[in-house]
Amino acid sequence: MQLIIDKIFPRHAMEVHIGIMDYKVAVNSAPPALATALEDGAEIRMQELLGEAASSDPVISGVRTAFKTLGKDPSRYRPSSEALTRRVLAGKPLYQVNNVVDCGNLVSLMTGVPVGCYDAARLKGQEITLRAGAPGETYEGIGKGDINLECLPLLADEDGAFGTPFSDSARTAVRETTSNLKFVLYGLNMDVAHVEAASEIADTLITRFCAIDE
Repeated sequence: MQLIIDKIFPRHAMEVHIGIMDYKVAVNSAPPALATALEDGAEIRMQELLGEAASSDPVISGVRTAFKTLGKDPSRYRPSSEALTRRVLAGKPLYQVNNVVDCGNLVSLMTGVPVGCYDAARLKGQEITLRAGAPGETYEGIGKGDINLECLPLLADEDGAFGTPFSDSARTAVRETTSNLKFVLYGLNMDVAHVEAASEIADTLITRFCAIDE
């Protein structure tokens, strides 16, 4: 699929680096080694921030600025990486969903980069567009009901919006039957080197815990 970036992002002089990786996967419960990695990642994140707020992380701060620039309140609609970090700082365990989603959450927690895990078979068309949500635009979020997408940075296919760095849609969610994964890193207002480093971490985790040989 071809990625198209809407002109609104360069118009605001916003640095955008979207990482997209494709994998053949088997979706299962997280193995013990991944559960341990999640616990270790949470502990490392707490030590890194040393009691500071999640929003003090420069990567998370950059994504918050992107939301604000487009017209979305980042304190009401928090980037997913910030929400994960806040959860850890509050002493709460990370949700365990499945091996694929858990890998995505660990990447996001460790790097501050919001990520999306999508069932590629449920995407329509040959193009994916990064744009801002239109007035009145919504979709059913995963476990969140209808989400107001207006002014949120989002990805859309032929059938409309399917993912944001806030919360993803139920339509393209990873489920037990998913075999083709599209893994997305939302690099908004951050250096390309950081997105590349996050993609390397993601590749290591997905390859170890989720990927299958074609």
